[in-house]
Parts: sequence; structure tokens; C-alpha cells
Amino acid sequence: MPTRPRDPQALLASVREFVVKEVVPAAPALEHADIYPHELVARMRELGLFGALVPAEHGGLGLDVTTYARVIEEICLGFMSLAGVLNSHTMAALIVLHHGTDEQRGRLLPRFASGEARGGLCLTEPHAGSDVQAIRTVARRDGDRYRISGSKMFVTNGREGNTFALLALTDPSAKPPHKGMSCFIVEKGEPGLHVVKSIAKLGYKGVDTAELLFEDFPVPAANLVGGVPGRGFPHVMSGLETGRINIAARAVGVAQAALDEATRHEFERAETRLELADIATRVEAARLLTYWAAGMKDRSERCDLEAGMAKLYASETAQDVAVETMKLVGPPAQSQRRVVERLYRDTPLMIIGEGTNEIQRTIICKNLLQRHGERPGALVSRDGLPTEQKHMVLLVRQTVEKDVIPMVEEYEPAGTYPAAVVEKLGELGILGMLVPFEYGGLGLDMVTYAMIIEELARGWTTVADLVASHAVAAHVIARMEPPELRERWLSPLTRGERSISLVHAAATATARKEGAGWVLSGSARLANCDDRADAIVVLVPREEGGLSAFFVEGGAGGLSFGEAHQTLGARGLPLRDVRFDRVRAHGGSSTGTFTLALARVADAATAVGLAQAAFEAALRYSQQRSAFGVPICQHQAIQLKLADMATRITAGRLLTYRAAERLDVNPRDDAGSMMARLNTAETAYAVTLEAMRIHGGYGYTREFPVERYYRDASRFLTAREDLDLDRHQLASRLTLKTA
Repeated sequence: MPTRPRDPQALLASVREFVVKEVVPAAPALEHADIYPHELVARMRELGLFGALVPAEHGGLGLDVTTYARVIEEICLGFMSLAGVLNSHTMAALIVLHHGTDEQRGRLLPRFASGEARGGLCLTEPHAGSDVQAIRTVARRDGDRYRISGSKMFVTNGREGNTFALLALTDPSAKPPHKGMSCFIVEKGEPGLHVVKSIAKLGYKGVDTAELLFEDFPVPAANLVGGVPGRGFPHVMSGLETGRINIAARAVGVAQAALDEATRHEFERAETRLELADIATRVEAARLLTYWAAGMKDRSERCDLEAGMAKLYASETAQDVAVETMKLVGPPAQSQRRVVERLYRDTPLMIIGEGTNEIQRTIICKNLLQRHGERPGALVSRDGLPTEQKHMVLLVRQTVEKDVIPMVEEYEPAGTYPAAVVEKLGELGILGMLVPFEYGGLGLDMVTYAMIIEELARGWTTVADLVASHAVAAHVIARMEPPELRERWLSPLTRGERSISLVHAAATATARKEGAGWVLSGSARLANCDDRADAIVVLVPREEGGLSAFFVEGGAGGLSFGEAHQTLGARGLPLRDVRFDRVRAHGGSSTGTFTLALARVADAATAVGLAQAAFEAALRYSQQRSAFGVPICQHQAIQLKLADMATRITAGRLLTYRAAERLDVNPRDDAGSMMARLNTAETAYAVTLEAMRIHGGYGYTREFPVERYYRDASRFLTAREDLDLDRHQLASRLTLKTA
């Protein structure tokens, strides 16, 4: 009996059970023999998956795109080829849903939804791949029907399917060619349609991929989608957003399967290699990008750029993760008894499908130029935020443009502390953004905090560091005992009348209980700490275990500072050793882990803001600078760079905001903050370097801010010890979870 859960969560649970109990055991034999999975396809029909995106009134499940993407991810955890059977079918159904006549929808959609009509796409031709406008298949009107002649390549479901969305020329003389293209629903049964061959492939086996030849094949005029010739090209292209989200979801599923294999291997060998953390971070970023794009699609927002980014990042991630898993597993990964070799063969398909990634990058860049031009704020729309949050973030952006960026050249070259800038931000209340209302703070949530730090970093990373350190330290005091400490310090800290710094000394200092207080001993090497601060909050491990936060007043006995070290980047806040010689401290509660996570989120947000500033500078310069008679943004090499920069920044931003969300829900959930910092540290360096490449010689001079951005990015590279500790924690947690 058909089982079609109506609740999305129930459906996902059913799909997950289907994959674990039926797909995973059957997949190896089907894949290696390249046998079509008839029984699994029949089960997908029973689950209603062929009607996943078809509205309920036409017999489908009526899922939103986000849930559909989650279904695809679950299936690809077990066998990626099955998702191909669904995707081509779903794209054909969507063409009818969105562009068909009422009669066509009523006649065809119920058949698509039930799986009676098993669909596919006939777009690609032997000489026309990503360039769809180069097709040569012709549809000639013949009374109440059309006769189609031409060849179509790489048709998923070509042999086993029976109902295809086909693009053909109804007016071969039209200029441009796409105005003469029409889309037809082609159903098998009449003479003139030949399956020339099934195409042997590297991977993606078990699902048939065929070459179809049409020789004067008759199609009823009633099957011309929309009933009007010449509109087929936009009909087909409109489905690419969903198609690219589907490819991204497939890639996430395959990447997760590879991560699972790598984790199992490490557990079996009782090893914990740091690469596991990097793999997990990439997979999480790909997942966030995919569901971000899907969410925009569900809200009917324009998402061609976002779907393209999701497809690009997720498919490249799947490829890289499969390769890294092969390396981790070693020679046994070559064995056909292992899943890893199949994943390694499957992943290149996602790089090619729905437009190769090289073509995808050029499309992403063109979208960036069309949407944003030379305006600041590319990729950082705040339009969807709640009103109060949006106003707060945009106020900070305006302050950065007016009061931070113009002051950088006054302070940065000499490494001068930006006192006037910090004072201005104190007037806005930003220094107390994490302090509760009752103490005069703004009481902001963690995501808004991350957004504000990012906006500040777009102007100057030094300011972002100072504000984040102050805000996090003040937040710690708001959770400390005794109450007198909070009452005496929080109000002046929120107003900027007093200053405070955060110091991380987890590996080089200790705390011991003495009487009613604590005594700190040890040091913090080369800390970002202002020796003029009125107080510091120190993260130190307790003797009995656990990381805690302690409050130390400036001038406390035994507290001393070493010589200031001027820095390559983030000037204005020099590094110095901080020494604790039996320093009396307040605190000791187990808030250290949460505090460290907040600091990681700030680091990640700062890295994103820095990368964003470099990207905006490169995007702007690429439109102003010409080479060989055209703006350099029209050169493909520059387009590929800009697309990769934008995509990496977006992934880092989503990881950062997700880390903040997780801390809002559970202050002990610090894994997201580790992932965000790991990802964005590399992104800041890579994007600032690419911005310098795009600027050429000018990027190496102080006439352009790119030189400063590149210097500022160095601070993230030199945090290697902290990053490796995060990697070790993440990798250890993954293997323990497997256990």
C-alpha cells in the first residue's frame, strides 16, 4: 500500500528509514552492475516522491523546495543515482506546473505525481551543452501536431522514462535564437523516437543516461507547453534555480556520506586526524548555503545568484571531501568493497551537471555586476531582517562609513589607538550590546552581535577587535557574582566610560581557589590587550578542570604587562605579554567555554567583514579598470576570481551566523563557533590576496586599501595553534559520536 506521510518531518523520517534499510544494502550491487534500480524506484513512487513538488490538488506532496532538498540529501547519503531519477522527472513536472496551460496541468501533473509518467529533460545535444541556445533540434508544425527531428544527449531516464520536456527550434531563423525555441512534453509511443544508446559513465551508475534520436517524431500541438511557440527557452531556464539547488543538495548528501566514511575509518583505527574537522566544516558550510538558497526560493525571492553559489560551493566541496576521504582511508579506498571509491567517481558529475562550474562562475559574476555594480554592500542585504535588528545594523554601517573609514589613515599607519572612534561607538551603545537592559545595555542577540562586528570589520579590523573584546568581557561580567560587581562596572562599561579587554590564557595560566576569591598565576603571551584598560577578563583553566572566566581590575597587585609589539596588521592594538603573579580575581563560574565561543564568533565575523571589504574593493576596481579596451570584469579570469571570492565569503558568513544562532539556543554548543573560525580564517587570507591580484600593481601600494586588508588578514593565519586546538576538539567529537 502507498505510504505518503503528509507531515514533512514524518516524510523525512520515512525517507531516512527507506535509505538505511533498503537503499544502502542494495546500492553496491546495483551500482557496480549498472542495473536500473526498479524496486527502489517503485518504493519512491509509494512514498510519493515523484510528486514531491507537485501541488496536492494535482495529486502531489506539495513540498517546499527546502524539504525537497532535504529529501534529496537523505537519498544521496545512500545512493546518489536515485536522486537523478527524481530530479530530471521533477524538472519536467515543474515546467508544466509553472508554464503549462490549465488543460496541460490537469492532464499531465497527476500522472507526473503518481510516477505513471516518468519524466526527463531533453536539452543537451552533441554540440550544445551549457550553451543551450546552440541547439539544432527542430519542431515543424504539421496540422494539429509538430514533427520533431534531432538528437538529444545525456537524457536521464531516457530509456526507462516515458515523458520528457524537450526544447526545440520552432523558428530556426529567429534572432536571437532563443526567441525561436519552444518546449514540448514528448511522450513515448509513436514511431520516430529511438534510444540510440545508453551512455557508459565514470559513476552515477544504475540510472540510465541515454542518447535519444528523434526522426520526424509526432507530438500533439496540445503538448506545446503554454500553447504559444517561441517561449520555450525561458520555460526551461526558469527551472534552473531549483535544478541547481537539487544538485547542491545531492552534493551535500554525497559529501556527508564521505564524511561518515572518514569518521568511521578514524574510529576503527583509533586515530583522530585534524583533517576530519576541515571536512566537517566544509560539509556544514555547503549545507547552509544549499538551504539558504532553498529558503529564498520558498519565499519567492530572486535566487539565481544564490542557487548558483550553492551549486558551485557544494559540488566543489563534495569533490574535495571525497578526495580527502580517499587520502584518509588510504589504499583500501581503492577497493570496490568500500563506498569511498563510488563517492570519488560520483562527485565529478555535480561539478558538471546543471552547467559546468566554470560556466557557473561566469554567471555568478555577471549577476554580481548586474545586482550590485559599484555600490557598497554587495552580498550583504539586510532587507529580510526584523525591523529593529535591521535598523541597528544599518546604523552601525552608516557610522562605519562616516566615522570609521575616514579615520583609518589618521590612526593606522602609526599604530595609534583609535580613541575617538571607540568613543563614538560608545555613544551609540555598541560597547554594551551584549549587556542586559537592566544595566543600561542593548541586550542584543548573538546573531545581531555577529552582524555588527562584521560591519565594523568592513571599516577597520582594529575597531572590530576592540569592540568585540569589550562587548564580550562586559557580557561575562553580567553573568558574574557578586551583584555589587555588576552594579559597579556594567553601566560605565556600556557607556564607554571605562574600558575592558578579554585575554585568553587557557594554556599558560592557572586559577586556584583561595578563601572567598581566586588567585591567578602564569601569563598570556602576546595578547591583544590594552595596558590602559580599567579591567580585564581572563579565560583560565581551574585546577579541578574546566575553563572559567575571571575578572581582574587594572592595577591589581601582581598584574603586569610586557613591552608592546607593533604588528603587521590590525595596527592600533599592539601585542603584549600579560603576567599574573598571584593576582586576586573574581569569577570562577563555568562560563569560560561560552565566552571563548563568543570570541570565536567575533573572530569569524571580523574575518568575514575584512573579506567583504576586500571583495567590494575588487568588484569596484574591476569595473573601473580597463585592459585591452574593456573593463577587466569582462575578462573571464577576473570573473572566475570574483565568483569564488563571493561564494567563499557567503559560506563563511552563513557559518558565522549559524554559530551565533546555536549559542543563542544553547550556550554550551560551541562546535559552530569552531567551524566558523576555521573556515573564515582561510577565507580572509584567500580573498584579500585575490583582491590584490585583481588590483595588480596598485594593490601593492598604500594608495589602495587592499594593501591594508592583506596585512590585516595575517592575524588569522598566525592563530594556527588555536585553530589546531579547535580542529582536534571537532575531530575528537566526531569520532566519539561514531562510537
